[in-house]
Amino acid sequence: MASSTSTTASTVGRGATDCKSCARRRIRCDRATPCCLKCMKRGIDCPGYGQNLRWANAIALRGRFKGMQCPKDLHQVKVPAKGWSEPWTVAAAMIAKIAPGTPNAREIEHLVSYYSRKIAGNMVWVDSPFNSYRRLVVPKAKSSPVILLAILAVSAEHMAAIEPSLRMFAPMARDVVVSNITYELSRVTECLGSKEPRDILDLESVEWILASMLILSNYECIGNASAAWCSHRLGARLLINGYSDSNAEASELFRFLRAQFGIHDVLASTTTCLYLGTDDVVLPKQGDPEALLSDYMRLIHRLTIYITNKTLQDIPHPATLRIEFEQTRGLTLMNASALAVLDDESARLTFIHLVDVHHLAALLYAYRCVYNFTSQNAEISYTTLQLFEKLQICASNNALVQHLTWPVFIAGTECHNCEQKQHLVLKWYRIMEGRAGRLAGKGENLGKNWQAFAGSLTLCGNLVNS
Repeated sequence: MASSTSTTASTVGRGATDCKSCARRRIRCDRATPCCLKCMKRGIDCPGYGQNLRWANAIALRGRFKGMQCPKDLHQVKVPAKGWSEPWTVAAAMIAKIAPGTPNAREIEHLVSYYSRKIAGNMVWVDSPFNSYRRLVVPKAKSSPVILLAILAVSAEHMAAIEPSLRMFAPMARDVVVSNITYELSRVTECLGSKEPRDILDLESVEWILASMLILSNYECIGNASAAWCSHRLGARLLINGYSDSNAEASELFRFLRAQFGIHDVLASTTTCLYLGTDDVVLPKQGDPEALLSDYMRLIHRLTIYITNKTLQDIPHPATLRIEFEQTRGLTLMNASALAVLDDESARLTFIHLVDVHHLAALLYAYRCVYNFTSQNAEISYTTLQLFEKLQICASNNALVQHLTWPVFIAGTECHNCEQKQHLVLKWYRIMEGRAGRLAGKGENLGKNWQAFAGSLTLCGNLVNS
């Protein structure tokens, strides 16, 4: 029997190394090819010799093709036109139907990439790999032409200085987005009282409306388009308050958009509450994505309600309110400390500065508008000094500049008859102009006549103290 086995092995040839099965069992392998005879006798599948290849149902385990599936039918493979990715080729065809003269697929991919790299990080309190604009909104743009146009409009506006060919496209794309938002919101408001918003628009439509509004928020608030932003705010309140149910709560995108809109709505209400009202203002909820300052937003909104509905018995003593602000500051920092977005010291310091400037600005807002403190009051002088010191630090922090608009606006109301402070605020607004800040367009006029500026805002129903 042994001689028979030996003869067969020599006939079929020998491998250079032991088979993997024999090596694992620590027995001498006869190295017969194509498979070891010892494995054959024991009914074992011989793995053969040399390097073993494992089929992982993917093109590659590493590198640029990692995780990409091998197509089941080669006839179904579609080669993207001219070398760019297929999703943007399809998206280019979609937006061409509603906005003639839009960029081609390659240009769209370039503009979306610019938005993800340069702009999306400025849209949230603290940028991180978990940024929901990159993670949720940008992927949604591949199937939503209006969201995509909003992204393209903002990116084109930012890049127009270095690519003049985009200068004409940006306002055209913005106008198409605004008209689409206005049309959908008008459908809701026309049926107000007879139908609920959920009976008119589905959740997916609500999400693209809110996402497009937020993407365009800074761009739409400047100049003549600001009137549209105010009407859109009122419409968005209807949508969000009408969709806050279990189905909407299950959508991470909806909860994120609600939290983001709530920040805009609360802060904008501090200067528009007298003619837009405070009813149904959207408040960020604790636990919503990116709602890091939700407690502060609720507290600031409560101040606005005190201002518009002044009943002395409801307004706490200034010392009581100050203690509540301190507690809110502590809880905000404590709750944020465990979050993954603040995983390094630089991000934590940035967030502390962010909380501090909003804390001080909100205190000034309360002292001036709720309690009517004068400039001679010690609390006003001390809080103003602290706010200017903090803003001076924050203005040199690129990660913070875009979030300083409201605190700088509050600081600006404390600049009457003080040229040094006026120059500082003007400098900060000029820095923010590069980031398309909400009031950036007013920066050039602030230094000319602060009292006239404050007066014009007051006539419009804004609460400004000079």
